[in-house]
Amino acid sequence: MKRILATLGIAAISCSAMFSQTLFDGLKSSETDIIGTARYSSMAGAFGALGGDASAIKDNPAALGIYRKSELSVTANMLMQTSNSSWLGASSSSDLYKIGADNFSLILASPTWRSESGASGLQSSNFSFTYNKLRNFNRSLEIKGGNSSSSLTDYMAYFSNGLTGYNLAYVEGEYEPFDQSSIPWLSILAFDGYMIYETGSNTKQWEPLLASDEKVVPSYTSEETGGIHQYSFGWSGNFSNKFFLGFTANLQTINYSQTSYYKEAFSNNGGLSLRNNLTMTGSGVNFSMGAIAAPTDFVRFGFSFQTPTFYSIKTSNYGTLDYDTEKLGYVQSPVYTLNTQTQTPFQFNVSGAFIVDKQGLISAEYIFKNYKGMRLLDEDGISQTYNLENGDIKAMLNNSRTIKIGGEYRLTDNFSLRAGYANVSSIAKEDATKWVRDNTKRTDTEYFLHNRTDYYTAGFGYREASWYIDFAYMRKNNDESFYAYNSTNMDENRATTPAKVLTKNNNIVVTLGLRF
Repeated sequence: MKRILATLGIAAISCSAMFSQTLFDGLKSSETDIIGTARYSSMAGAFGALGGDASAIKDNPAALGIYRKSELSVTANMLMQTSNSSWLGASSSSDLYKIGADNFSLILASPTWRSESGASGLQSSNFSFTYNKLRNFNRSLEIKGGNSSSSLTDYMAYFSNGLTGYNLAYVEGEYEPFDQSSIPWLSILAFDGYMIYETGSNTKQWEPLLASDEKVVPSYTSEETGGIHQYSFGWSGNFSNKFFLGFTANLQTINYSQTSYYKEAFSNNGGLSLRNNLTMTGSGVNFSMGAIAAPTDFVRFGFSFQTPTFYSIKTSNYGTLDYDTEKLGYVQSPVYTLNTQTQTPFQFNVSGAFIVDKQGLISAEYIFKNYKGMRLLDEDGISQTYNLENGDIKAMLNNSRTIKIGGEYRLTDNFSLRAGYANVSSIAKEDATKWVRDNTKRTDTEYFLHNRTDYYTAGFGYREASWYIDFAYMRKNNDESFYAYNSTNMDENRATTPAKVLTKNNNIVVTLGLRF
């Protein structure tokens, strides 16, 4: 009997695997940073109309056509991070230090016979292989809260309504709730950890362990690692030094890992600690095309378009609940693995630049990303499976815009100073929430709403005929609101209060390049 139940349970879980994604999972693979070479970083990435930089190629493939010589370059980055939070009257901060590589590029400039003869037409046909880090997930975060009348046990009870104690109780040799397709694993942890109780026999109504007037002191810690990486092959042509056209084929990979702890200390002694382990790996492809027009020697205009990335993603998670009430112990879920697909937003860039006597320049760029067009799909690429979640994406996300402004001034023939600023508008609406299916196998209840991101940048560079070295400082301020769980439909007296989180990334970027 047990073997039959286990077999049916595993089959049911496989069928229900489609019901464990949210819009926040889609955002993991869709949001990108301004990361690249030191020159690119020092001007806040405002290179769409300028070109001639390895990282500019990922924003506008026509940037490759500006090159006159072949080039090999590599970029290193040192991250110094501070995260500050304010929650229920309490403040906290945490720090992180990391060293890594952000860019590698090989540019092959190939002049045609027209460039040597002075004839009009295709002057050069350039090729590139580039690696760029698109997003850095590394973050160490600690959020401490003050006294709260809202508890995770309230959410656990609300989320478990509609189930009975018989649905959640393990019966040795006969019934394993973790094997059932219709049972959410968070409810099992709550039941086994004595966090909720049924109001009567078979009522399908649940109450939290804590009385309505009992206070808790919440806290949250998280360690995140990983990134989004892009490997690109590109071609660009220079037509009469007036028009540049380029294309790239891009392979993107994502690796993300998070260990988080949400804890509550109860005012009447005891408490809970919910640990979640989440990993996400995947790969996808997209294509970009772009153009740069140079009607005069001092003006350039750029335009580019990038298709959505079609990702295949594998996600694994499990949760552990430590409880300290009238009983002391812990309960842990199995490891759950889900294979899905994600269609990221498309984006287009419009840019312009003014070059003054080859002595200085000012550049600006506008990027539009259609987050409302992001889609979650099942393993077979069917979006209808996630109609509810895709509806949430349209209702709860904004189409984001990024504005970049950068400038450079050449003090001598070899030495240049640079600076820039960029802003990314809010991706999530203020009332966005984390809705999950009532049979979800995920036990991570928290979510972050993006408010805005600002970049402040500066740098300098030294160039010789056959080599160069650039340095940049980039300050990224990422403003978010943290919610421990979704209390939208709960009693207003038990509604959770969001924490304000500001993550400051201070990056020192160095690029060394060789020209040949």
